[in-house]
Amino acid sequence: MRKILFNYQDPSSEDVQSKRDFDLVLKKVKAQQDYWKSPWFYGAIGFASILSFLIFI
Repeated sequence: MRKILFNYQDPSSEDVQSKRDFDLVLKKVKAQQDYWKSPWFYGAIGFASILSFLIFI
C-alpha cells in the first residue's frame, strides 16, 4: 500500500539548512572504511579460515 500525501508542502530553505549535518555523514563514512581495523573483523576472518580448513581436511 502506498502512502499518498495530499497538500504536501516543500520544506523551506531554513528547514533544509537546519537538517544538514555533513560532519555526521563524514563520521559514518570513516567508520565504514575502518571496519577492517577492528579486532572483531580479524577474529571472524580467522575463525572462518580455521573452520574451513578443518572441514576440508
